Amino acid sequence: MEDHITTLVHSFSPSSIQQESTQPSNYLCARCPLCFGGNLERAKTDQDDLDCIVCLDACFTQKRTNNPRNSAACDPPNPTNTVFIPDSEVKVMEDFIEKQRSCSSNHHSLAQTQQEDRFEDGMRVPVSVLDGCGDSFHAADEKRQKASTRFFADTGLMALLCRHDRVLWLVNMTSAGEKQHYALVLVKNLFEHLPSNMTVGLLYDIGCQLERSCHKWKLLDDGILSRLKFGISVFHAYGHQWPCQIVYHPRKCVGFGLSDGEGCERLWSSLKMLIPILRVSGYHQRLFVLDNQIRHFDKKSFSLFGQWLDKKWSLCKRKKMMAWEALCELHVDMQTLRHEWAAQVELQTRPLPRQSKNKGSQQLAYILSLEKTVEDYQSHVDKLENDLINNHVHDIVDFNLQLAAAKGSLSKASHALRQKKSALGVSAKTDLYLLKNNKWLQTQTNAQALKTRIRERLCQRKFELERLERSYRNSVNGNHIQSHVESSLKRREPAILKLVSTYNNLCGELQSMIRLHKAPPGAIPPTPIPSKGIFQLDVDSDIWQDVGLGECHPDPPRWLADESVRKGIKLMLEIDRCNEEERRLSRERSVLQEWFSVEWLSVQTALEEADKHYKYHLKKYRENLVAAYVKWEARVRHIPCAWLPSRPWGPTGEDIANHLATLYDPSVIPAAEEEPTDELLEETSSEGGEGGGVVSEDDDELLTAIEEMALVEEYHIGQANEAEFSEDEGWLNDIENGYLPSSPVQLPSKRRRY
Repeated sequence: MEDHITTLVHSFSPSSIQQESTQPSNYLCARCPLCFGGNLERAKTDQDDLDCIVCLDACFTQKRTNNPRNSAACDPPNPTNTVFIPDSEVKVMEDFIEKQRSCSSNHHSLAQTQQEDRFEDGMRVPVSVLDGCGDSFHAADEKRQKASTRFFADTGLMALLCRHDRVLWLVNMTSAGEKQHYALVLVKNLFEHLPSNMTVGLLYDIGCQLERSCHKWKLLDDGILSRLKFGISVFHAYGHQWPCQIVYHPRKCVGFGLSDGEGCERLWSSLKMLIPILRVSGYHQRLFVLDNQIRHFDKKSFSLFGQWLDKKWSLCKRKKMMAWEALCELHVDMQTLRHEWAAQVELQTRPLPRQSKNKGSQQLAYILSLEKTVEDYQSHVDKLENDLINNHVHDIVDFNLQLAAAKGSLSKASHALRQKKSALGVSAKTDLYLLKNNKWLQTQTNAQALKTRIRERLCQRKFELERLERSYRNSVNGNHIQSHVESSLKRREPAILKLVSTYNNLCGELQSMIRLHKAPPGAIPPTPIPSKGIFQLDVDSDIWQDVGLGECHPDPPRWLADESVRKGIKLMLEIDRCNEEERRLSRERSVLQEWFSVEWLSVQTALEEADKHYKYHLKKYRENLVAAYVKWEARVRHIPCAWLPSRPWGPTGEDIANHLATLYDPSVIPAAEEEPTDELLEETSSEGGEGGGVVSEDDDELLTAIEEMALVEEYHIGQANEAEFSEDEGWLNDIENGYLPSSPVQLPSKRRRY
């Protein structure tokens, strides 16, 4: 019934608003008014801003088992409107991708035989970096099974959400792996509902791999790819190579603002209570339950749009102010920082030369380590033989066993050393000779190898923590495994911290050589790794930067040698993202008012012209709009509009007073048959009214009613709902501590069992 009433209201929308060629579809507008409502032709205020931002991810815990009894007869089709894309469309995309890959397989197999690193068509990072990212993520390996098709008919879900965590579409997955046709059918469906000039930012755990496939196999046409900007989600960036992060990370990439791309993770967390129920349900029953749960989330988030905008605006202003204050203390102008950042990106995203210098350095470091091992084994053998000569052996049998083991280890290490040295070329042997006789190069090479090992250990730990956090089902065995993984991670932390301490000691040695003028000209001291916060793997952490561990430059660039410039670049990027977020929030505030005014005008027109059988439902719909307006307007009033609204919100002071009376005094029931008396209706409907329809005579009455409403609401909340107010205060404290969910959805409080 709700869907029918919504459709009825939209049928009375002004014809000037329903311009399908320049506006998103009515479906998208209903899914998220903040992203797709209002007049979006004037919404973009900067050429680099994206029109909308969406995120994409899969979940393999929402599975459905095979039913051996074949209960299809007891599983009627879903009668409600659904957010699921039909399986037939998914199958068409799957067949298309298979066809594209088979047609281009011969051409790309020849290209893969080339060993030289390069840029692929349309990509901004070289092949070596993309291969490294692909190896890091299990999701990039489509052949890896994440759910068995032998036991499960449906293996998971994939979702496309907007930046406000509103579900746009879902896809039911039936394959064992996270195949790309699920993601691409969601993206293609989105662009079919958008005008041809609208740009989209897509955040995905492996966004770099998805873009690579789209260009490589021509999976999306150029009209879509030219309007689609790929990025990687914030909390999964640690699994990507550093050159990939500086191109795809939303905090480094232009246009994404402060969006994090983790809305899907929050959705899966909200749906986790349905896992055991849907595991044994029928196919249509599962879709029906998920659709109704999504509809429930939509209702909750709809009423919190104003609160979400308010909190995001406050957080953005606070982050920007702190970044500006820190940047002013560095005394580096923005033009210099932008120039140095462009130079850093250009240098760090270059393809590697044919003979990788990093691999050569690692090979030399490995040979040096083998030589040290051979020396240790030889010393141990010599000590044992000296003990035998000096008659210090008490048990000859045990001595013979120790000597045989020591000589065996020495022989094995010596053989490995000879093999490694014989594999070296002339230049590598020269480098090895120089490395042995150069304390600086030896220490620098060891530090670089150690830092690479620390990064690998931290990334591995982060992946294990992610799997631990996604353990939704808390069975007895699951809790046992979870506690075992937690203890295992705790046991490994001292080993990582010891590696960090060893690396910092090597950094101290290199700094001492520079002070004593024992380093090459232009040598830069490497930055030590702070132990505090080492396990967070933040994108701006020094763990990603190999400053001072590469070649020595006679005149190193400032982004490499100047600490103030390096800090300034981080602050500059944060300020840029905050500016983008401010523009987007101002736009969303204007879109929200514009969408609401049109919705209000439509429901008022429907009440006058629709059949009398719909009067009750239309009035309930209008009451819900008034309730939303009361919550929204006071929270977004301080946010500047991106453009001058064409009309006011709509509700009058009388509408607000009637709503408050009904809300706080159930005995007061507004007249059911009274016709709407909205004095703003004629003013907003007329063309060319004075003041553009923005300022009306009812403004003072509106403000007075809102002030009274705020006082009444504060009193009732303090008297009747103190527990809920305390819970909100705790949430606000979390916000002050730096935590702010990027979704207006409030998760339900935990139920206590007695």
